[in-house]
Amino acid sequence: MSTSAKDSRIALRTSNETKTRLKEAARKTDQDLSSFILDAANSRARQVLMEEQIMRLSDRDFKLVEEMIANPPEPNEALRELVRKHAQND
Repeated sequence: MSTSAKDSRIALRTSNETKTRLKEAARKTDQDLSSFILDAANSRARQVLMEEQIMRLSDRDFKLVEEMIANPPEPNEALRELVRKHAQND
């Protein structure tokens, strides 16, 4: 978790059962309740945002990518020229 100043507040309301469960889990991880909840929420937020960045392919497109990896096409002239230019710059 970041060590930047904590200048924002989040208020939550929950059932006694949920609060008891969260407090027990926090205790088992040697954290106070707020830190436990914040760590869990941050972890989930990172997961959600990362999943948004993952490319999703249809079954048809996935099979096409698999096929191209297994059997790549021959390089065309534009690719050969690009490789030549790159080799000259090294």
